Amino acid sequence: MHRSVPPPGRFGRASVALAAVTAAVTASVAVPAAASAPPPASSRAASSPPALSPLAKAASPKPPPKQRQGVVSGQVLVTLTASTSVTGAETAGSRVAARVPDTSSAGLDARLRSAGAVSLRPLLPGLSPDSVNGLVSAARSALGADTSDLARTYVLQTKDKDSAAVARALRGTPGVAAAEPDRYVNTMNSGAQPLPSAVGATRAPAATPPAGRTDASGVPANYALSDSAQAFLNAGGVDAVGAFSLLQGRYGQQPGAGETVTNVSIGDLTDQSMADAGDPYVRSNGPTTVVSEGQRYLDLPSMPLIPTYVAEDAGGLDGAASTENQDASLGEVMLDFGVMAPLPHDRQRPADTGSGYTDLLGIAPGAHYRLVVPEQPTTDRIAGALLAAARQSPRPDVITASLGFGTDAQGFPGRYLEDDPVIRSVVASIVRQDGIVVSISSNDGTRLYTPASVGPDGGSTPTDTAGKAAAATTIDDDAASTTPTEVPDSGAIAAGGTTLDDTLAQGAGGPATTAETRISGFGTFSSGFGSRVDLSAPSDNIVAFSHTAGGAAQEVDASLNGGTSASAPEIAAAAAVVLQAGRLGGHALTPARVRQLLEQTGRAVPTPPQIDRTLHVGPQIDVTAAAEKALGRRTPGGPSLVRLSVAHRVIAGGLGGSFTETTDPDRIDLGDMASGGDGEGLVGPVTFAGDVTGLDGAGAAYTLTVGRTVFRSGSPAIRVTPRQLLAAAGLPVVATADRALTVTYAVVSGGRTVATARRTLTVGPSDGAYAEAAAPKAPAVVSAGHAVTVSYDLSGVAATADPQLVVSGVGHWNPALGPVFSAAWHQSLTAASGTITLPAAAFDGGGGIYGIGIAQSGFGGNPQYISWSEFAPVRVSGGTADQRAAAPLITGGDGVPGHTAEVTRAAPEFTLRYDAGEVRGARSAEVEFSAPAPTVNGSLNTFTDANGSGLDDDGVNTPSTTHRTLPAVSGSIRLDALGLGLSGSEVYDVRVLALDRDHHVIGQASALSTLSVDDGPAPGGSTVLSFATAGSHSVAALRTAAGGTEIRRYDPATGVYGAVIASDGGAGSDYEVLGASADRALVVHQAAPGGDVGVETWNTATGKLVGSGRLPADSYTFVVGRVDAAHDRGALLLRSAADGGDLVLPVDLASGVAGAPIPADPDGVPAGTYSLLDFDTSTGAVYLAKGAPAFLCLGGVTVARVDLVARTVTGAGSTSGCSHGFASDGAGTLYNLSATSISTKIVPGSVLTGLDETSGTQGEPVSLRQQVPVALAVDGVHRLALVSYSSPAGTAYFGSQQGLVLDNNATGQLLLVDLASGTVLRTLTGFSMDSHGGPLVHGGEMNSLQLDPKTRTGWTYAAYDGQIQQFSY
Repeated sequence: MHRSVPPPGRFGRASVALAAVTAAVTASVAVPAAASAPPPASSRAASSPPALSPLAKAASPKPPPKQRQGVVSGQVLVTLTASTSVTGAETAGSRVAARVPDTSSAGLDARLRSAGAVSLRPLLPGLSPDSVNGLVSAARSALGADTSDLARTYVLQTKDKDSAAVARALRGTPGVAAAEPDRYVNTMNSGAQPLPSAVGATRAPAATPPAGRTDASGVPANYALSDSAQAFLNAGGVDAVGAFSLLQGRYGQQPGAGETVTNVSIGDLTDQSMADAGDPYVRSNGPTTVVSEGQRYLDLPSMPLIPTYVAEDAGGLDGAASTENQDASLGEVMLDFGVMAPLPHDRQRPADTGSGYTDLLGIAPGAHYRLVVPEQPTTDRIAGALLAAARQSPRPDVITASLGFGTDAQGFPGRYLEDDPVIRSVVASIVRQDGIVVSISSNDGTRLYTPASVGPDGGSTPTDTAGKAAAATTIDDDAASTTPTEVPDSGAIAAGGTTLDDTLAQGAGGPATTAETRISGFGTFSSGFGSRVDLSAPSDNIVAFSHTAGGAAQEVDASLNGGTSASAPEIAAAAAVVLQAGRLGGHALTPARVRQLLEQTGRAVPTPPQIDRTLHVGPQIDVTAAAEKALGRRTPGGPSLVRLSVAHRVIAGGLGGSFTETTDPDRIDLGDMASGGDGEGLVGPVTFAGDVTGLDGAGAAYTLTVGRTVFRSGSPAIRVTPRQLLAAAGLPVVATADRALTVTYAVVSGGRTVATARRTLTVGPSDGAYAEAAAPKAPAVVSAGHAVTVSYDLSGVAATADPQLVVSGVGHWNPALGPVFSAAWHQSLTAASGTITLPAAAFDGGGGIYGIGIAQSGFGGNPQYISWSEFAPVRVSGGTADQRAAAPLITGGDGVPGHTAEVTRAAPEFTLRYDAGEVRGARSAEVEFSAPAPTVNGSLNTFTDANGSGLDDDGVNTPSTTHRTLPAVSGSIRLDALGLGLSGSEVYDVRVLALDRDHHVIGQASALSTLSVDDGPAPGGSTVLSFATAGSHSVAALRTAAGGTEIRRYDPATGVYGAVIASDGGAGSDYEVLGASADRALVVHQAAPGGDVGVETWNTATGKLVGSGRLPADSYTFVVGRVDAAHDRGALLLRSAADGGDLVLPVDLASGVAGAPIPADPDGVPAGTYSLLDFDTSTGAVYLAKGAPAFLCLGGVTVARVDLVARTVTGAGSTSGCSHGFASDGAGTLYNLSATSISTKIVPGSVLTGLDETSGTQGEPVSLRQQVPVALAVDGVHRLALVSYSSPAGTAYFGSQQGLVLDNNATGQLLLVDLASGTVLRTLTGFSMDSHGGPLVHGGEMNSLQLDPKTRTGWTYAAYDGQIQQFSY
C-alpha cells in the first residue's frame, strides 16, 4: 500500500481534503490579474475551486458521499497452486469454515508465519466442492484456462495489517498462484445534488395536475413521466414509453412482467426496532427498511415493497439481517431502483402512492425486484453476494451491480468491477453457467473527490477487452495509475453513460446525447469507455431518492443523481423487458443474445469534439426498438405515435451541468425575471420527442413544424430553443403576458408521413433577461501556438458589471466542474456582444483541456461574489491518444515490474521500463516525475497537464519535480530515487514523453504510473504516535494495527524500526515519547483513556525499564513533556486537579526517579495558563508559554522560568499568549511563534519573536506571512528556525481565517528562517502538517519538528502518520 494513502479507518486528513473540495464547490472564487493583457506567471489571475452560479449556491455540485476506500487491513485473497492444500484444522466456532493457516508447503507456511497469519477461509464457504468446481469450469470456458481458480482461493487474515505488503511478499512463494490485497468496493454514482428550491416551489405536488390512470394506449400517467422530470424515459433517452404501449396494449402486461431483477449493492439495512433498542447509529440516521413477518423490505413511494437480503459470510442469504455503516442515505440503492421499479400511478400501493417528484416511473415496473447487500463492502463479500444472488430460488433473470473501485478518491480514474480477477471469474460463471444477464457499471472516471485535472480523454481511462485472462490487468496493479484497464469479456454487460440533454460541450446547438465526460452532461464524473464497454444509457440529472436523514423508512428526499450507477440498472431493466418480449414472442434468449439485441437496436453515441479519441461507451439502449425486435412480429396497424413529450432544460446550478427538465407539456415557462424568476427558461432548449411504435426497424426521419419553419432530426428527439420557437411562430421574445403557438410533430418513413401529433403550447412572458450567460462560442479544438477568435453575447444577461472574458489554466476548465480553477488570462469586455481574439499565450500550459467563460461581475473583489457564465471547453491540440507512449513499468523493492512501485531511503534504486516507439517521429524519450503527493486536497495525481504536450509547469500549480532524458526510444534504465532529488515519504506520478531528433516533445505524455518513496514505513501497518530522534538511541511510539501501542527502537538514518522496548496490547492504551538521550528514553503511558498516567524511563541500549512513577488521574492531568539530554533529565508539565495550577515534574533519567512536582505559575499568573514547555539545554532551566486556543486569541503572557534544582519559578519576561510553537536556541534566547487572531473573518499573521532569557526583553518581531502556523523548531547552532504550515499561504479575503490556496498540488510547507536577520531563506514543500499522536498529547504540534544541527537533517510526521519523514534543511 502506498504509505501516503490513508489506512482504512483513518479518514482524518482525507475528510478534511474532501470537505475542502466540497466547500470550494459551493463558493465562487476568482482573483483577477491587474492588467487585461496576459500577466506574468507570478502575478496571474486565479480563482479557487468551483464557483458559485448566479442561480443557486445550494445547487452547486458536490462529491459523492465518503466511503471506505482502498485495501482492507489484514486481509489478503490468496489462490493456491494445484499442488498445495490447506492442512490446518478448522478454527473453533468459525461460521465461515476458517482454518488454521497451515498448508502442505513448508515454504509457504514460513511466509504465512512471518505475516502473522491468523486463519485461512475458503472464498466461497457456503458452496460444495462440486459447486465451486462447476463455477471454475464455467468461468474458464468464458475467460480461458488462466482465470482465477475460485476453488483454491482463500481469504487470509493476518496480524500484519499492511495487506498490500503481505500480498507482495506472498507472490512468487512456492504454493501460491496469485495473491492480492482484499479491497473495498464502492458505488458508482455521481452524488445526489438537491433539486433547486425554485423547482420544488413551482412544481410542488399540490400545484400540479393530479396523476391519473394509464391511458388507453398503455402510457402511464405518472407525474414524473408526464412532466418529463424523468426525461431519460423519453424517446431521446431510453425510449421506454413505447414499450408500455406495446406490451400493455397488446399483451396486457407491464414491461418486465414475469422477470426477476436482483440488485447487488451497498447500503444500510436498518429498522425502527433497532432504534427503539437504543442503537445510536439508527437513532441518528433513521431506519431505512421495514420488517414484516421476518422479512425486511424497502418501503418507498411509488414502488412495490422490495425484499432485501444480506449475503452472509458463511454463504446464503438472510432476509431479516441488517447492515450498518455502508450508506445511511441508501443513495445508490434508491437510484438503482428508481429507474427500474416504480409502478404506474394507478398501480401504486395506496399507502405509498407517489406525488410530484415522488411519483416516479420505472423502465420495467412489471418485474419482481430484490436487493442483496454484503455484510461488508469488500471484494470477497461482493463476490459472495453476487453468487448468493444468482443462486437464490427462484433464480433471477437479471442481476445489476452499480459497483466498482473508487480510486478517484485519490485522484485516479475509477476502475471497472471486473478489474479484480476473482470478481471477474464469479461474474463469468454466473453468465455462462446460470444464464443470468448481468449489468455492471463501467466506472465514473474522476469525480469531485479531488481536484484532479481533466485531460483530453475527458476524465476516464479506457476499459478495453483483453484477448485472454493472462493479459488482463488487475486493480492491485493499476489502482494508482491511469494505464488502461484490460479485461477479457465475461459475458456481462459493461454499462457506459451518456448525457441526458447536454449543453456543456457544444451549447444548445450541439447534440443532446454524447458520451458522458467531465466536459459534458453533469460535468462531475466521466463514463468508463473502451472496447469492453457494451451498452450505454443516460447517466446524469436523474431524479432519484435518498433516505431522509433521521426520517422514517418511508421518508425520502428527491434529488438529481447519476453516474454509470444509473446506466447499469437502466440497462438491466431494459434486459428484463427484452427477456419478457422474447418469451412472449416464443424466443428463449441467452445473456449473449440479450446483449446483442440491445446493441443492434441501440443508437450510436457521439464523442464530444474536444476529446482526442473516440469514446466507445456502447450504443444507447432503445427499449421500445429492442422489445419490438425481441417479439419478432410486425406491429399490427403500422407505426403509431403514442405520445409527444416536451422537456425544457432549465439550469439548476453547476454552471450548466445541473438542470431540470420538468415541463408542463402544454406550457413553456420562460422564468420571467420581472415576475421573480431567473430567466433561464428563455435560454434552455426544449426537446420534443415522439414515442413511436410499429417502425419495426425501418428507418425514419422526424420533423417539427412551427409556422413555416421546419426543424428536422434523424432521431425522435428534436431540440430547439425558445427563441427559435418564438421566431418561427412570428412572436417576439419580450412579452408581458402569455402567448400561444402551435407545433406539429411528424414521423416520416419510406418517404411518407406515417404519424403526426399537433399541439398548441402556451409560452410564458419574458422581459428578455436571464441570470447566467451562455458560454462564449469557441472552436472545440485549436492548434497550439495560434490565436483563437471567440464570440460572446451578454445582451440579455442581468446585472453585469465590468465583465471579463476569462481563459482557465490547463486541466481545470471550469470554476464549478474543473476545480481548482485559475483564470490564467482575462480581458475586459466593453460591448454587450462581439468577438475577441485570444492570443496563443492565453493557452500557455501546452496541449490539453481549457475553459473559456465570462466573469459577469465581481471579478477583482471578494471571490465569493463573482458571478460566472457557463464555460466553453476547448482542447489545445497536443497530438491525439494514439500518439502516446505506454505507461512506464517500474520495478521497486519487491522485484516485480508494475504500474505502482515502492522504494525506501535505505534501498532507493528502481528500474524503469519504457516504450515510446509507437509515437511517430520519436527518436528518444524522457521520464518526468510529478509534484509530490499527497496534496492538501488528498490527491495523489498531481500532473496538471494530464497527457500534456510538454513538461508540467503552468505557472500556477506546483510543477513536476524533475525529469531525465532516457537513452533510447524504448528500453530499461536503473535509477536512484534520492539521486533524482525525490524526497522521502512522498508519492510521485511517473510518465514518459517522446522526443524528436531535436529533443523536443512530440505527441502526448503517457499514462502515468506511481512511485512511492518511503523513509521507512511503520511495521505491520502501524501508525506513528510520537518519536524522539537521538541517533542510534532514537525511539518511536506506534499504534499497532491491532489497536495496542508499543515503543520501538528506530534508526533515523535508514528509517528502519527495531525491537519492541515496551508494549501495551490494550485497545485504549497510549504511549507518548517525550524525548531521548544517549541511552535513555522518557515516555508517558496510559493503559486506558482517562486512567492514571505512568512516567517511565527506559534504557534504550538494553531495553530495560530504569524507573517509573504514576500520576493519579484524580490528582493530575499530563500536558506536555521534554528531555534535556545535556543534563540527563526530563520535565513534565502537569495540571493540578485540586486547584488547576500548573506544575512541573522533574525526572532524573539516570535513575528514572521523578521528583516532587514544582508549582510553576509565577505571581500574578492565573492557574492553568501554560501548555507549552521547552528546555534551555545550556542552563537546564525549563520555560513555559501559553498555547493559542482555537479561533480567537489576543494578549500576552508572562513566560515562566522553572529551576529544577532550586525548585523555584520566576517570570522571564512577557511574550504573546497566542503561541503555536515555543523553543529555546540553547544559547539564552527563547523563540515564540504566535498568531494573534482578532476575528474569525480575518486571516491572522504569524510572527516569530525572540525573548532574552536574562533580561526578559523581546526582540524585534519577524512577520512571516499571513497564515496560522503549525509548529516551530530552532537550530541554535546555525541560528535557524523552521516554521511549519499546513499549506501555502494563499490569498487572504475577509470572511475566513484561512487564505484561498489556488495550487491544486499544494502541500504543507516549512519556512527556513535566518534568526539573525529574520529573512526567510527557503521554503520546503512536500509535507503533511496535521495533528498527531494519541489522547495524551496536549502540546499539539510542539515536538512535531525535530532537528539534528550536526547534519542539518530534520524529521517530522509523514502523511497519515504511516512513517517518519526525513528532510534536509
